[in-house]
Amino acid sequence: MPTDAQRKPPGRDADFVEQLAAANLHPLWDRFRTLTPVRPQAKDPPLVWRWADIEPFAGRAVAQVPIDDVERRALILVNPAFGGETVTTNHLIGAFTILDPGDRARPHRHTFAAIRFATNAEGAATIVNGRRCEMREGDLILTPPMCWHGHINDSDRRVTWFDAANIPLIRALDANFFEPGDPSANEFWQVEDGEEKLWREAGMIGMDAPRLPAHSPKYHYSGAAMRRLLAALPPGRDGARTARYVNPVTGDAVMPALDCYAMRLTKGQPMRPRRTTCNMICLVTRGKGRSSVGEHSFDWSQHDVFSIPHWNFASHQAHEADADLFIVSDRVAYERLDLLREEFQ
Repeated sequence: MPTDAQRKPPGRDADFVEQLAAANLHPLWDRFRTLTPVRPQAKDPPLVWRWADIEPFAGRAVAQVPIDDVERRALILVNPAFGGETVTTNHLIGAFTILDPGDRARPHRHTFAAIRFATNAEGAATIVNGRRCEMREGDLILTPPMCWHGHINDSDRRVTWFDAANIPLIRALDANFFEPGDPSANEFWQVEDGEEKLWREAGMIGMDAPRLPAHSPKYHYSGAAMRRLLAALPPGRDGARTARYVNPVTGDAVMPALDCYAMRLTKGQPMRPRRTTCNMICLVTRGKGRSSVGEHSFDWSQHDVFSIPHWNFASHQAHEADADLFIVSDRVAYERLDLLREEFQ
């Protein structure tokens, strides 16, 4: 008669599994729960970076890092859950860039998508594909994939702004290309707004406007215009007033794999918690408040930044007065892959 060992199904035999591994094969029955988890499981907890903690380092960066020696003088927000990788939350990084009077951050272009949001940048400008985009409070400036861009501070004071990019996503896909520009090419900086004026007026477009690549042909979005829209919007299903920055030609997200929103929170009115499969980085542009993300809660104030990892219920509440958030997300990438899912609590 066969012994118990002989009766054991071959698929459960440890020696068999080892032999498969030696042949560069894995049995699905041994890996099924790892390969197909029942729900998304973010590796990073939410984290908050307080501007009061960042600002002293910004001053030291200016003193110790000459702008001519580096591509960018930026402080990247890092979540230690990623084991030392330069990642703020899955697929995204956030940062603050600092320029002193007269500084020029040399031109370059790359595959990843990036944005600039003016926090204290009056007098600075970003040049994007031959268009000068002046930075005023709350302005959003796009640097779409493979668009030449550089930054300049023509003011007599130090300026800072918030950056975000989908570098971790592009690195995971191993699809990044980078091309440095000529730092001595003075003509790069000698431009005006150029074609940006074709997209300045909301709700209007030239009859013969070409359908350009998937990113928005408009690079400069006014902070003043967004604040007016937030004041006019009714609350959404979650209780907040939220607007999406869009491509004026298509109505889609501003870029194929990077998405931007503005949100207004009404004083004392808590949001209905919601979770989604996408990831978000939130910059506080006005006011004070408190957020709950997953099992974590934290207070915030102007120019603080916090992350919302995917599939965590999140809600926010303004204190003392209404508060505004600027949100950058990889939502559009999930939409295009038909992987976006949202739930209210």
